[in-house]
Order: sequence, then C-alpha cells, then structure tokens
Amino acid sequence: MSDAAAADAALAEADRSLRAADPERWRTTLFAGGVARARLVAIYAFNVEIARVRETVSEPMLGQIRLQWWREAFDEIEAGKPARKHPLVEALAAVRPDFGPLREAIDARERDLDDAPFVDLAEMTAYAQGTGGSIARAAFGAPHPAARAIGTAYALAGMLRALPFFARQRRTPLPLDAIAAAGLTPDAIHENKAGSALRAVVEPVASRAAALLAEARAHRVEKTSFAAALPAKVAALALRRLADAGFDPFAPALHRPHPGDIWRLWWAHSLRRF
Repeated sequence: MSDAAAADAALAEADRSLRAADPERWRTTLFAGGVARARLVAIYAFNVEIARVRETVSEPMLGQIRLQWWREAFDEIEAGKPARKHPLVEALAAVRPDFGPLREAIDARERDLDDAPFVDLAEMTAYAQGTGGSIARAAFGAPHPAARAIGTAYALAGMLRALPFFARQRRTPLPLDAIAAAGLTPDAIHENKAGSALRAVVEPVASRAAALLAEARAHRVEKTSFAAALPAKVAALALRRLADAGFDPFAPALHRPHPGDIWRLWWAHSLRRF
C-alpha cells in the first residue's frame, strides 16, 4: 500500500470511529471540506481516544503510561520519524495539526485519573479549558480569539450532559463547594436523589458556559474555518435544552436524539452564527 493510500485508510478509520463515538462533533465536520475536514476528524478522533483512557485502564499508572505513549508518538512525528503503526497516529501524521494544543489536552486528561471532585467552578473551568479549549485551538488550525472560549464552553456543557454517565461511575464533575452549599453530597447526586437542589449546582456552570459562548460571539469567524466553531452551536443547543429541563441533567428529554440538529448546524453555518 502506498503512503497516500495508507493515509487515506487511516483517515477513513478515524472518520468511522468518530462518527460512532461522538456523532455530534462528527456532524460539525461535514461543513468542512478536503484537508480541513480531515484535520478536524483526526483531531476529534484523538480527543475521543484520550477521553477514554480512564475507562480503558485498571489503575492510574497505566493511564499515565498511555498518555505518555501519545506524547512520544507526537515527538516522533515532529522529528520526521515514521508514524507508529496505529490508525489514529497515522491519521494525525497525515494532517500534521499543531501538536502544542494536543499536548495540552493530554496534560489536562491526567486529571481524569483522579476521582476527586473539582474544588470549585474555577477548577472545573480550568479543566474544561485544558481539554475542550485545547482541542478547539487545534481544530481552528491557526490562533483565533474565539477558539478557547468555544472549546471551554463545549466541554462545560458536555460535562453537565454527561452527569448521569459520571453518576453511574460514582464520580461527579460538579464543583464540591457548590454541592456543599446546596446541602447536597456527591452520593446524593450519584443516586439521583438531589431533587430540585441540584439546580443550584448546575445552573452556575451552565451560566459560565453561556458567558463563554457570548465572549466567543464577539469575534468574527471566517467561513473557511467556521466548521471548527460549530461545536459552539452544539453547546448552545444543549444549554438551552438544559434550561428548559429546569437544569436537571437527569431529565429524560435531554437524552433523546435530536435529528433536526443537523439542519440547525446548517443554518448556523450558512449565517455564520452560533
């Protein structure tokens, strides 16, 4: 197989895995073309890979080793060495994104190996900036003033939406000080027994995400890179639905499919508004 054919096969595999694991982000890539779309697919598939590290290892040390494996793979690509025989490494080697933000995302993912809740909203936001914010910066392909805010907002909204998933693992991504101030405990959240008191914990996080989206909207995003901004529309839709559900991430309506969202993305892309 030629190098070009191998790269195409690796990118096709990244596309399939992203579509299966993160269909919402995958849909945003449909609004980019050619090399730009290939870069987005590879970056977002990489994000899925490192986000899963905690769930695929039996102890934190093994997670640290896995994350270090990715750092070393990037070092080899940048040094001009042959890419490791791993489809996603080969896909990233083919598109050559800025590996700086991706390294920052790796560093931030080390926090996943610690089950302790975030102390406060500032710590939660810093984690979202290191994970989602770094991925968005890489996705834009060049420095852009809206990128970090978009990615951070997307990550915060995503953590709220994933609260039932975290609860099943007896983990909470919510700030510990807000949980205590609401008269709750992490166990009450894990067991979905928080009731209406949960709103006092969730709403400030949602408000922070919404403020970041407003910050991002103050900056113009060119059509050629707007697909990288579309996760902001996904986050905005999620935050609106969460508000409609009374800021209850466990509400069944939040976990139903929304087939009309592809048209909402199309409209956002057409108008360049998120």
